[in-house]
Amino acid sequence: MKKTKTSTVALVLATIVFSATASSASFWVTGKINRTLADQNYAGCMIFLDKAIGGTCPGSWVSLDCKGLFNDKDQMTGKNKFSLALAAAQTGKTVSVYVNDANKANGYCVARRIDVTY
Repeated sequence: MKKTKTSTVALVLATIVFSATASSASFWVTGKINRTLADQNYAGCMIFLDKAIGGTCPGSWVSLDCKGLFNDKDQMTGKNKFSLALAAAQTGKTVSVYVNDANKANGYCVARRIDVTY
């Protein structure tokens, strides 16, 4: 009886953990860019917003995928997003990034889109 109860509890916990990690969400995050990063890690480039990304994304950093790991393989989509982010940061504009927290580069979420508010 004790083995059955322990097995049932373990199965329920495993199901909960698997369900939480298997589900992903897409959402918008809006804020100002406080920092930018160009590096070989994190799919090549990132931005740091003045607020947390949310979902299962750690902190306020989000990758723009300059290496083309999740977007176009020619890397232009990510590089264009990074250029847009640099312009927004220089002019103090607010940006909105569209994130799917299933796509991660070295543990950080990757933005599929960036919009600048004028």
